[in-house]
Amino acid sequence: VLEDCYGDTCSWAAYAAIDGWYSVYKLDHYKQAGVQVHEFGHNFGLAHSGGLDRQTYTDHTCQMGNPLYDDDAGKMCFNPAKGWQLGWYDDAEISINPRQTPSSQIKVIGLVDYDKGANYDQPVIVKVETNTLYDIFIGFNRASGMNSQNVEASNEVTIIETGENGEYYSQSYLLATLQLDETYSVSNWQNTGEELTIQVIGMSFSTPSYAIVNVCLGVCDFGPTQSPTKSMAPTTSPTSLPSN
Repeated sequence: VLEDCYGDTCSWAAYAAIDGWYSVYKLDHYKQAGVQVHEFGHNFGLAHSGGLDRQTYTDHTCQMGNPLYDDDAGKMCFNPAKGWQLGWYDDAEISINPRQTPSSQIKVIGLVDYDKGANYDQPVIVKVETNTLYDIFIGFNRASGMNSQNVEASNEVTIIETGENGEYYSQSYLLATLQLDETYSVSNWQNTGEELTIQVIGMSFSTPSYAIVNVCLGVCDFGPTQSPTKSMAPTTSPTSLPSN
């Protein structure tokens, strides 16, 4: 902990070693849980999280965007790209490649409910493989429990882009936040001539919380829709004999 800056004017609250053991705090910033978690993120090898404006610290769905400075505020998670890099949810992460599977429908569990049934079929993080170093990551930003002090896009689907295939230190950026029935799209995605769409078609705040997300390259095609099975009521006997 430093008493103050000396010899220059500094606006930072703290700094830490990337993939290292130390973190340094100025004045009383060591008391602020959000600042501590941010610096621990650097110790874990995480870079900063930028927002829709492509600035360095403006993704306030993530602790690496510096959203919390109160000594009583710290219940907030890292974004899906950071979560993928950390590897904490390996048993509930999937990767999809729209070139190979043009239409995917995924039930994405809120990260806060990871321990309540999340798995490969119901993941907490979805990676959209681009065949480049820069991939897209999708999560459901449920604002409860350990994420109850989330600042931005509470209870929305978040879409994040980061480099290094999401595996190593890389600045991430928020691409979109989606509520129910909203869509994020990219025309001529990765020079395929097709539009990539990510649409939220369902959402539940029960336990476990989830969002149902379609990821499609071109027209969404989930095969033929089966006719619903109807339960037929029994035919009642006529009340009178039919007339001739």
